Amino acid sequence: MAAYAVAIPLALILGYLIATPDMASAAVVGMVLFFLALPLLIQWNHGLLIFFWNSAFIAGFLPGQLQIWTIFAMLTFVMGMVHRVMGHRSFLRAPELTKPILFLAAVVVLTAKIQGGVGLRVLGSGSFGGKNYFYVLSAIIGYFALTSQSVSILKSTRAVKWFFLSGLSQGLSNLAYTLGPAFYFIFFFVSTASAEGQAAADWRPDLVKRLASLAPCATGLLGFCLARWGLRGLLAWNKPWRPLLFIAALTTALFSGFRSEILLLGVLLVVQFIIEGLWKTAVLPAFAFLGVLCLIPMLLFANKTPGAVQRALAFLPVRIDPQVRYEATASSEWRIEMWREVWPQVPKYLLIGKGYAIDPLDLYLTSEAARMGIISTYEASILAGDYHNGPLSVLMPFGLFGAIAFLWVLGAGIKVLNCNRRYGDPRLKSINDFFLSFFLAQSLVFFFVFGALNSQLSVFLGILGLSVSLNGGVCRKKALARPGAVEPSLATSFAMG
Repeated sequence: MAAYAVAIPLALILGYLIATPDMASAAVVGMVLFFLALPLLIQWNHGLLIFFWNSAFIAGFLPGQLQIWTIFAMLTFVMGMVHRVMGHRSFLRAPELTKPILFLAAVVVLTAKIQGGVGLRVLGSGSFGGKNYFYVLSAIIGYFALTSQSVSILKSTRAVKWFFLSGLSQGLSNLAYTLGPAFYFIFFFVSTASAEGQAAADWRPDLVKRLASLAPCATGLLGFCLARWGLRGLLAWNKPWRPLLFIAALTTALFSGFRSEILLLGVLLVVQFIIEGLWKTAVLPAFAFLGVLCLIPMLLFANKTPGAVQRALAFLPVRIDPQVRYEATASSEWRIEMWREVWPQVPKYLLIGKGYAIDPLDLYLTSEAARMGIISTYEASILAGDYHNGPLSVLMPFGLFGAIAFLWVLGAGIKVLNCNRRYGDPRLKSINDFFLSFFLAQSLVFFFVFGALNSQLSVFLGILGLSVSLNGGVCRKKALARPGAVEPSLATSFAMG
């Protein structure tokens, strides 16, 4: 009877809140569902963290609409600490990564302390920018959460599949906007950022309509394909669904309208091609021939494709619509002008970084001045720390020590991924090959095309954490037995006999 006395009123209240949806209702319903599902979350927290790491889902019932992977990162890390204290299991050892990641965490925390605190607006702080600190530290905590337990070989394919394919959920934002108001309830579960860009293009005909969410969808789909089958297996013509998935990923990337996405996938394919050693085989002429076949239609018919596709190809010497070319060129010039403005400021923050804290009054005044044309529009981006440049996104907020820490993380990450690739279980060969390729491609694009530490640190540390989890740590080269040495088991039995 006591259970009914609690369950019936709770069901009535939840039914009323669902029938009258708003942010307060979503918060109450979300918290109730969270506590009801807590036993399952405790049991499956590691697998759910892997699934949600690249997904678009947000915790709409919490202030700030945090990405839901950050919540599972905290939960999984806490559960890992509990298991360690109780002696059930310990975190997987990867000392090459632990030191630089902890050093980076120390730099971030000390910078926040020196430069006026974290500044979370949702908690009533007098400054903004704390969300960037939160995502950087969540990525670090998430790495240790991923390494809190190992994934068995039998479950490795499934883990990698959901780690990358969950990125397809990023398309829900643009899909909900396209389908109309009847589907706007989806925005309780995913961010509206991609849909906002689509809406802006609808109101301004001079803008090329780009579906931003298709970029992570393409990366997730191609990532799954390469990790599952490798580049050699992906183009197996006796299994036609594999080349079709490959073509679907590249087509999705083109319709995203982002040149950086095309460059990322292009660099990824080249690096994967080299790591798999295909350049030494007869496959090289076949790939060159396929590349030429794909390039010829682009050269001849690029101007006949949709505007988003033309914009994605704007970095190539192809004939496209002049308005699309102008928009792409203006975007590049806007970034170059901003970098010219920011680079002279780097020495000022070289010892102690600027941090992420922002005075809300400065942000408001700068945004209004940019809107009225008094100053350039990139001034607001500079104030917000949105530099559209990887090195600047590290140097400006965290200075020289942050740059050293980040480069240390990348160098140690390449070393660990290469060790797991060379000395790991043969059954994980295609996965480990791809992890190294993906990490290298992301690093190159971060430094030379586009990068943002606050949003991309989770990409780097997610790959490293999952690699350590799948391989049970860092794989080492087995020591060769000395000639004439007696096996330990034989020596032991000899002594006992």
